[in-house]
Amino acid sequence: MRTCSIPGFHTLIPKPSVSVSPRPKFRNRSSSQSFSSTALQVLSQTSLPLVAVPPRSSLAAVSSHLSPSDIPQKSEEWFALRKDKLTTSTFSTALGFWKKNRRSELWHEKVYDSESPRVVEDSARFAMNWGVQMESAAIERYKRIMGCEVGSMGFALHSQEQFHWLGASPDGVLDVGILEVKCPYNKGKTETVLPWSKVPFYYMPQMQGQMEIMDREWVDLYCWTLNGSSVFRVMRDRSYWRIIYEVLREFWWENVIPARGALLLGKNGAEVKKYEPTSTHKLTGLAIAKSISLAAESKLVCREIADHVEFF
Repeated sequence: MRTCSIPGFHTLIPKPSVSVSPRPKFRNRSSSQSFSSTALQVLSQTSLPLVAVPPRSSLAAVSSHLSPSDIPQKSEEWFALRKDKLTTSTFSTALGFWKKNRRSELWHEKVYDSESPRVVEDSARFAMNWGVQMESAAIERYKRIMGCEVGSMGFALHSQEQFHWLGASPDGVLDVGILEVKCPYNKGKTETVLPWSKVPFYYMPQMQGQMEIMDREWVDLYCWTLNGSSVFRVMRDRSYWRIIYEVLREFWWENVIPARGALLLGKNGAEVKKYEPTSTHKLTGLAIAKSISLAAESKLVCREIADHVEFF
């Protein structure tokens, strides 16, 4: 596998201009409208939905320090592996980054472990489907631009068993890094969206979580659109992980697990509901502030518009 790296980190192997492949996948650009007002208030003081989940099946996940798992992502076995884990794609929700009941909804999903498919809003489902459909084309495009191979891994666990309640499903595995692909959906206007010029901060918990679980030093965040693409190099930050880990640990072990126990003991709804988390955590504002800072520090490696690729 050839090294996917950049000056100042490892060796970059630029490729000549190539044609674009389609790929968008996120929702609002006015991100502040989607975030918890409490969280943003704390921040000012400086201090997507998942696809329907099939029935559970038993299968051991592959530890992240071993060869990539053969379990195909989006398969029944893959969904089963995720059910009893707090996965990196939900970290921003568990941290309280979003408005309304997103944190409570995640808690309810993990506690009640419904066998029936989750109801997903049309807009979120369309965005999710667009991302799934475009992911393969986007990865091929990334490989051509960066001149390196991309490995695969269905599901990864931390190498230490005490952290096996956390899980990650990377879009791709690089030499000492990870590939995370995003295809902005732009509310269905995929033909007008342009690749990002900076990293959206709300993806930072997911990427830092992936690096911690898989013990990798960087993530290439690849934003793919019909009109071009951009690659950002996001570096691992262990001090950031220490902040968000405390919130994630509390959410899992003080909110989810005790509620599951009460449910198994046949306790009534009120006894279970008393473990439901608040919409934000006391560290939510700090986590958002640190996410914004790390996003601003992340290097733009290259940007492609109309088949012209420029490296920075």
